[in-house]
Amino acid sequence: MTTMTPKRPRRPNGPSRAPSTKRSSPRLPIRSGLDLLIPAGDHENTPEDELVRIGRLGRHWGVRGGITLRLDNPHSAMEWAGDVVWLRGEACPLTPVEVDGWADKGGKVVVTFAGIANPEQVRVLTGLDVLVPKNLLGTTDNDEHFVSDLLGMQVEDATRGPLGAVVNVFAAGDADVWVVRNEQGNEVMIPAVRQFVIEVDRDAGRIRVDYPEPE
Repeated sequence: MTTMTPKRPRRPNGPSRAPSTKRSSPRLPIRSGLDLLIPAGDHENTPEDELVRIGRLGRHWGVRGGITLRLDNPHSAMEWAGDVVWLRGEACPLTPVEVDGWADKGGKVVVTFAGIANPEQVRVLTGLDVLVPKNLLGTTDNDEHFVSDLLGMQVEDATRGPLGAVVNVFAAGDADVWVVRNEQGNEVMIPAVRQFVIEVDRDAGRIRVDYPEPE
């Protein structure tokens, strides 16, 4: 009599798993700093000609969403620093936004905007112009001019003729320097001192200078 050895059952190739019913969480859209800013709706109808640029936003500062402000007038008493400023740039049409606070960090002006909480959110604001109402800055003397008034003005030299338009102004020591660029992209930097500046005609949008060509 032959004895039969029962065969062992085959092992499955792998454990069978029931299909998962867990749904993956949808990815939330990443919001940039421009989207997070809180508009100051009460000021959105302010005419642009009633505003003046006081500086440009620089690098982020700290871990709570602060950003430096490079002032057009480094000696400003900041009497204009309030709860609302206007921002303007290539990707940002003129918009009034709410400000959370201002701080002086060793000679650097740092501003924190409402709705911005960290460096990643604030980086996109770098390079935007900051504007405030002109009436907050008071009046200017005959030899003082707002940077916003100078930008775009045509510059004419007494000897060399037209030099181009003012495209930037920056502080250098005790005097400002005007960066003038012509249509070919050539630039000349002119110290804004009485020695070189003959006349600034804001009504005509023209500046007359007598500045020798650098050798």
